[in-house]
Amino acid sequence: MEEQSNLIYSHLINRSYTVYQKIMKQLKLTLALFIIFFSSEANNNPDKSLRKFKKQAEIFAKDPSLKTASWGFTVYNVMTGEEIISVNPDLSLIPASTLKIVTTGAALNILGKDFRYETLLEYTGKIDDTGVLHGNIYIKGSGDPTFGSPHMNDTKPFDEIFSNWIDSVQKLGTKEINGKVIADESVFDNELVPREWTWEDVGNYYGAGSSGLTIRENKYTVYFEPDLTPGKPARVLKTDPPMPWIGFINQVNTAEPNTGDNVYILGSPYSNTRWLTGTVPAGIAEFGVRGSMPDPAYFCARHFNDLLVENGIQISEEPTTSRIIQESYRFEPQERYTLARHLSPPLEKIVERVNTHSVNTYAENLLKTIGLNKQGEGSTKAGIKSVKEFWSNEGIDIQGLYMHDGSGLAQKNRITPQQLTDILVNLANGPQASPFLESLAVGGRTGTLSHLFGGDLSQDNLIAKSGFLSNVIGYAGYTNTKNNEFLVFVLIVNDYDGPARMMRNKMIKLLDNISHLN
Repeated sequence: MEEQSNLIYSHLINRSYTVYQKIMKQLKLTLALFIIFFSSEANNNPDKSLRKFKKQAEIFAKDPSLKTASWGFTVYNVMTGEEIISVNPDLSLIPASTLKIVTTGAALNILGKDFRYETLLEYTGKIDDTGVLHGNIYIKGSGDPTFGSPHMNDTKPFDEIFSNWIDSVQKLGTKEINGKVIADESVFDNELVPREWTWEDVGNYYGAGSSGLTIRENKYTVYFEPDLTPGKPARVLKTDPPMPWIGFINQVNTAEPNTGDNVYILGSPYSNTRWLTGTVPAGIAEFGVRGSMPDPAYFCARHFNDLLVENGIQISEEPTTSRIIQESYRFEPQERYTLARHLSPPLEKIVERVNTHSVNTYAENLLKTIGLNKQGEGSTKAGIKSVKEFWSNEGIDIQGLYMHDGSGLAQKNRITPQQLTDILVNLANGPQASPFLESLAVGGRTGTLSHLFGGDLSQDNLIAKSGFLSNVIGYAGYTNTKNNEFLVFVLIVNDYDGPARMMRNKMIKLLDNISHLN
């Protein structure tokens, strides 16, 4: 028991927040409290707080907004396995982003927390006496979702990486390239987004897919100049980073001030045409809206090609990708020589970004990486097969678990509250407990929970993965009670009636009451 408890506590050791120090002090008391708990006959009877909590759950269940909804709610003691409450535990529900728990938990166990991706700068051919490289420059991807990310502290921005790589090309003595720059994303298949993602999602930033050569999280920002008068068209100014090969069909209008981002970017993978619709607010000189890159690998090749030219290295042919080459003829392997390499942060840091900030692209790259590792195929299908096999081998009953991606964006995903509960219990007691628990958002403090549970007992105490889709809200994670019992919970609601904000607030209130148990 002591060994398992220490494993759970260890996820807090490296946190920098002072609130974690407080949690650690509370958690260190748990071993002594467990002894008291098991030796006290008084605790064998339901106490007042438990009865009150179950009454609150009954009130929640009778809420009119749930009349036509499908929902489930489970709370268990992580260490003892005791059931606190269970409502519709075996009902298959749309999990939204709580599905990331299934993917990241499997990734940590299959790949290991220290796993790193490696992106290579390579060349083929030979350099003659005049400094001409008779061959190609390759950027070989390994599926690293963090490559060039502006949001990871443990990696470099892509322009800094490319600057170092240009130095490597110049040190080779290269003055001219009689060939081209090729982005090789062939480690993964060419299905940039899972098949079940919807049309209105795939062009927006959260619909950025998984490429074998992901760069900048496969996202860009398009900037609009709103008109001074609401109702008038808003003009497209630029994109960051620049992508002049993309054409925009702009139907975005100006709305009243302070109305926020109501723009949808529509467009399919690998298409350089994007349809912009919706509104941006008046009163802002430049209003940015994030979208998904149509072809991340091509952007990578094109941008590196242009930087080489800017640094005085002429290139005879246009940049391309392994996918584009495959469409015209077979992509023949050639002997390559490595010029430089870039390592990703360790997997535990990648998983932290997935779960704390709910980044879909990272989850999809991890899913394909699992497929590559276990099935020899970097595809969504292979990843799903491998993830489900892993959890089945861990003793999880996967009947009713339907996966169509790794992030939870697909509306056809299904999981039962009991399955998610069992997976969370498994992870808390398993060898990857520390990195997994550290990866979750903290109530009132970090990521998707930073603005929730503020001022509640759950603030700085409850850790969870949230999920949100149209008419779907879910929360799954852990919390400590007043007497320091470590509990796991899952609450998922599908097809509720009324505004999402109202349902979310009701769910947050119910979850906070778990922390009040004593």
